Amino acid sequence: MPTIHRAEQATYDWLNEKYPRVTENYTERALFEFRRDFMRSADHYRIDLSRMRRDMLAALAREFAYDEEAMAEEGFELFYRLRHDVDFYEDVFPVLEQLKTRYRLGSISNGNASAGLTPLNDYFEFFINAADVMARKPDGKIFKAFCDELQIEPEQCLYVGDDPEYDVVGAREAGMQTVWVNRESIDWPEEFERAQAEINDLNQLIALLEERSLG
Repeated sequence: MPTIHRAEQATYDWLNEKYPRVTENYTERALFEFRRDFMRSADHYRIDLSRMRRDMLAALAREFAYDEEAMAEEGFELFYRLRHDVDFYEDVFPVLEQLKTRYRLGSISNGNASAGLTPLNDYFEFFINAADVMARKPDGKIFKAFCDELQIEPEQCLYVGDDPEYDVVGAREAGMQTVWVNRESIDWPEEFERAQAEINDLNQLIALLEERSLG
């Protein structure tokens, strides 16, 4: 989320400099609400966030008599580039160095970010996001597409994620093994069946894999 907030702030500053009629009429909060309502205006926008952002910027351009194509493309490219300027937890790369020698690694995302445009590209074999299959977690379709791409069965896959519903419930219902990453030590939602294991950092994942089978 800090990455998203920085990208949104930079986008607003860019609008303020190049398209001031927008920011004269929309505060940062008002623009957030506009984007939220725009995303809710069509089901496919909740899945294809890149298309949503381009169309939203084009709608703003029309409203304030700016060039739609120029504003939409330039604004999207700015946000998309900054969207990938991610700060990683300290444990991420040391753990991935160990995992990549023993396992095939892949990523599933509901957002429009591509982990392949970050340093993760050196560790992961495959990346899939919601727009690739027009389905988002916890929909089983996105998990199936991931397994199909790697030509593995769901039960051969261990899904490690931090969201109880989207990650753990979605992956388990798709047939995968699950580990919940609970960095903030929050309580597990009572309405969901727990993951097969819970960790607070990724170093614990290495220990978990070495100690026992999750099956």
